[in-house]
Amino acid sequence: MKIVCLGGGHGLAQVLSAIRPLCSDLTAVVATTDNGGSTGRLRESQECVALGDIRRCCLQLTDKQSLIHSIFEHRFDGGELDGHSLGNLTLLGLMQLTDSPTEAVAWFNAMLGNAETILPMSDSATDLVATYANGEQVVGECEIDALTELPDAIGLSKSVRAAKGAVDAITNADLVLIGPGSIISSVMPPLLVKEIGDAIENTAACRIFIENIAEENSVARSLKGETIIDWMQEKLGYQFCDLSISPQAIEEIVVHCDELNDAQSTQHNIEQLSHVFSQLLKLPLSTKVNSTCTIN
Repeated sequence: MKIVCLGGGHGLAQVLSAIRPLCSDLTAVVATTDNGGSTGRLRESQECVALGDIRRCCLQLTDKQSLIHSIFEHRFDGGELDGHSLGNLTLLGLMQLTDSPTEAVAWFNAMLGNAETILPMSDSATDLVATYANGEQVVGECEIDALTELPDAIGLSKSVRAAKGAVDAITNADLVLIGPGSIISSVMPPLLVKEIGDAIENTAACRIFIENIAEENSVARSLKGETIIDWMQEKLGYQFCDLSISPQAIEEIVVHCDELNDAQSTQHNIEQLSHVFSQLLKLPLSTKVNSTCTIN
């Protein structure tokens, strides 16, 4: 089964870990608009795509106890490199060598020994932009997350092309998983790339949105349940999912697994997600539906 996962942050990395044992053809399309931390500093100085979520997804697929995982997760302390991750700097060096973020990520992923495909949403840098009815604009993920009122529109600072391979992966997928993660700053950026949006809208794959367990620490915290999907589809201008999996659904699916019930976490649990996906893949997901429904 061909599965494509879209998003960013910790949510996408957790989904990759959970779904990896269940399929032989796995692709991730990662948000590249983050402007905080080490990633933000590198973006500002090098005018490049965001690297942090890409690094996180690649390393999530490696053995966390391995030396190579520890090396690339290492953060420097003091001096000009203070706070920078060696993995981010390695990705930056590979981008300069290849002149292509997509190729740089492929090289980095190969260095880690991963067979899965990790793609940036685009090879071109762009920022997330929130716009209000009065024309006021707020640029940057961190700045948008800090807002106190939901914007009237969400977009990108400039139109960018999808990374090579992203559209084909979505078009040829059997299943597309979107989220979980911060709705505006992690989930929406890839969906705002026109080519990716068109591919998601037109793919024959079943498109599943994974809702967050924990309340967001962002302006999107006021969005709940189906309101989230309605709001996102209004801003995106297209239907991006056929099914959504609520936190209640995840709890229900694992209710008979005592060893999983003992794990009370404020974030998605990888073992729980893996169990949910294993049950989900037993369903006939090839049939498209005309409207979004929620598994809850």
